[in-house]
Amino acid sequence: MSRIDNTEEWFKLDNASKIYPATGNGRWNAVYRVCAVMKERVDREALQQALDVVIERFPTYNVVLRRGFFWYFLQGATLRPVVTREKDYPCRKFDIMNREPLFRVMYSGNRIMAEFSHCISDGNGSVNFLNTLILKYLHILGKKVDRGPLLHYNDAPKEEEFEDSYSRYYDPKGEKSTLENYSAYHLQGAKELKGVVNVTHGEVNTKKLLELSHSAGVTLNEYLLGVLAYVLYNKRKYDAVNKNSKRPISVQYSVDLRNYFPSSTVRMFSSFVNTRLAETSRTDMTFEEILQAMAKDSREKSTKENFQKFINSNFSFERNWLIRIVPLSIKNFIMKIAYYNQADRLSSLIITNMGRMNTPAEFADYIDRYELIIGPQKYNNSTMTICSFNNKTVFTFVKTIKSSYLETEFFRFLQNKGVDVFVSGNNGGRKYVK
Repeated sequence: MSRIDNTEEWFKLDNASKIYPATGNGRWNAVYRVCAVMKERVDREALQQALDVVIERFPTYNVVLRRGFFWYFLQGATLRPVVTREKDYPCRKFDIMNREPLFRVMYSGNRIMAEFSHCISDGNGSVNFLNTLILKYLHILGKKVDRGPLLHYNDAPKEEEFEDSYSRYYDPKGEKSTLENYSAYHLQGAKELKGVVNVTHGEVNTKKLLELSHSAGVTLNEYLLGVLAYVLYNKRKYDAVNKNSKRPISVQYSVDLRNYFPSSTVRMFSSFVNTRLAETSRTDMTFEEILQAMAKDSREKSTKENFQKFINSNFSFERNWLIRIVPLSIKNFIMKIAYYNQADRLSSLIITNMGRMNTPAEFADYIDRYELIIGPQKYNNSTMTICSFNNKTVFTFVKTIKSSYLETEFFRFLQNKGVDVFVSGNNGGRKYVK
């Protein structure tokens, strides 16, 4: 492993990233994985050569987390990153105390995987990195692939790619978000041992999914919100009567703010929406009723105006003079409370929809599909991700409980609607059967 002269470079954490090191614990520090499943086995040496080049294109990624008196900050790592073979459960927490870089590249069979801490990026930035890495990898193998929409590995990094876009769009005179105050319904189940993560992938035909959502008069994202809420609603009906069974169902999904505010940053620039089915007394709601309720709530909340309020609220907290002068240890305590009250407590399930992968056309000759894995959450025991490529949509469920109710009922619902599902995961693959 060669050393690199990178330690003079340091970066402030962007506004939204400051919450993660403050709230992490032994089970969680906000790690996620982007993965390309290639059509041929991965050549490790070629992948390492590609990484040696591409990491220079993304200097804000090969960094370690450092603790200052008032805030955490990022400093360039001293070692060049090395491609390793996957040998553990996905999204293993980064060893921040020993200054492990906040990203890693791995391979296994025909998979190329990159894992990141949310301290340095979000799904959009990480997919940019992975695709640029694959572009260089394929070129090393002698494949003729056009760069298409990708950031090219030979281009110099641009200053706007490093910016904190939250800071850029903060409006000190603008309205701020109203804090929500409720506890969402959560799936219950026996917990797995510490470090054990259950992963289930379900692959379906994208065209079939779009036909389902269009026939219902909603977007694909809204349709999936409705299905997930319906599955959770049916589970809640048969839970033992307690506080949890009387709580509203809320599905939180992430939003790429670059779709609302022009930005070229490869760092974090995302928000979220908690789409809520507030009805808790009825036990006879149909899927169509739940779908329309979730779609309506999602449309009302996913507006540029609301995301501007989110940015204003987050950044005003950071700029508060009292917050700025208190030591980091006190900030950490405050942010732990804020995270619990305005994050996992408000959502029954967290989902991330990456949508269709924007790649060169030639990638379809070498890549079978993409997968996205969000690591275990601090309080919430289940997450789901969605990504589409070449008419294949892959749903990935990640759980820290043993129950398979959520993914089983979700895939059963799609199959009953005429959508074939191929399921794979920790225990191999099989054709899903009703």
